[in-house]
Amino acid sequence: MSLRPTRRAIARLSVVAVSVAVLIAGITACVAPVPTPAPSPSPTGFAVPNAVAPLAPLVVPAILVSCPLVSPVHYGGYWIPVDEVYICRADGHHDTDGVSTYGPWEMSYRIPHPESLLRAYRAPDARAENPLLCPHDFQDPLLVWVHHNGVTTAYYAPVDGCGSPSAAARDAYSAAKRIPLIAVDRGAPDISKKDPQG
Repeated sequence: MSLRPTRRAIARLSVVAVSVAVLIAGITACVAPVPTPAPSPSPTGFAVPNAVAPLAPLVVPAILVSCPLVSPVHYGGYWIPVDEVYICRADGHHDTDGVSTYGPWEMSYRIPHPESLLRAYRAPDARAENPLLCPHDFQDPLLVWVHHNGVTTAYYAPVDGCGSPSAAARDAYSAAKRIPLIAVDRGAPDISKKDPQG
């Protein structure tokens, strides 16, 4: 019995197998890879704030009366009149001599004419942009506290597509007239712990 036909058949099968492998490799190289989808910051399609808590936390009890620790939301609501509107911050700075004042200062302000501020805060949040194209910073949410019908609500500034306060909200927040109410120098030493012998 001769083995030549068998060897020829095996050789032909090897050539076919190599040809098929080369063809598959060529097709694979021509097909572009499926891109990884960019993560979506919000299932609704609208941007969400990068931060909703004050960058410097409020801790002074007298200030927390005007600006309590509540979860901030978007202001979508009622027109004026409201009872009171406040801005409270814990990162205030003043000229200091290092002896009588230290800083930073925690302060509360009443906003006597909040119409323009609240009008700017009524704007909707922008449509979310690709987060890969946004700056990776966490800007101050520019909180305001609104007292109305016995309820106090904290509102964050409407945000742009990257989750930062919109330009219109920043302008309104900066331009709002403020009446200082309470100011506490949080950098001052605790005199209650001072050595009475020193």
